[in-house]
Amino acid sequence: VDSYDVTVEEDLGEIQLIKIEKRKYWYQDDWYLKYVTVKTPVGDYLEFPCYRWITDEKEVVLRDG
Repeated sequence: VDSYDVTVEEDLGEIQLIKIEKRKYWYQDDWYLKYVTVKTPVGDYLEFPCYRWITDEKEVVLRDG
């Protein structure tokens, strides 16, 4: 299980979707993405569920939900 924190200094406005991009670096580097949680500047949390394997070189679009 891995967890990553990403901080953005600029105002992104209302977040409606996020994109996850995977690039193939290793022979077996597929990974299972359960969800992404985003904390807004006002302290609200948005959850973007995925519940699928991310394989090869793909871009996955997740919507709040």
